Amino acid sequence: MTLPTAGAHGTRVRSALAAAVGLALGLGLQLLDRTPVIDVLGSVVYIVFIACLLRAIWPGFGAAGSAATAFGFATAVELSQLTELPQRVVDAFPPSRLLLGSAFDPIDLVAYAAGAVLAFVVQLVLIGTERVAASSAVDD
Repeated sequence: MTLPTAGAHGTRVRSALAAAVGLALGLGLQLLDRTPVIDVLGSVVYIVFIACLLRAIWPGFGAAGSAATAFGFATAVELSQLTELPQRVVDAFPPSRLLLGSAFDPIDLVAYAAGAVLAFVVQLVLIGTERVAASSAVDD
């Protein structure tokens, strides 16, 4: 089976597949014993998943834009852990721990940066350097 390569549709398909792989890897890491290496890998995969999901939804966003946005989102979530809000949400809805985490860890910020770089590279390799015009993204 060959994947579409041109236009917004091909970008969406490839990005969605990369996001699905990232999600599966992230969930698989949840099954392993918690170690510092597993935590860092999980943070890296989290960024790749978010960036590829963004690109699947908005193909014209670009590899750099989606990777930077994923990094910004994850950093905001990490910094929010310095407050009580995430813990309150987790207390009310325990599965939200997968998104909100449990405690601030500055190492995660480094892992998010590595994940953003990896997300950028993954998108360049899987999608290529094509830049989808906003008008063609709306048409698909």
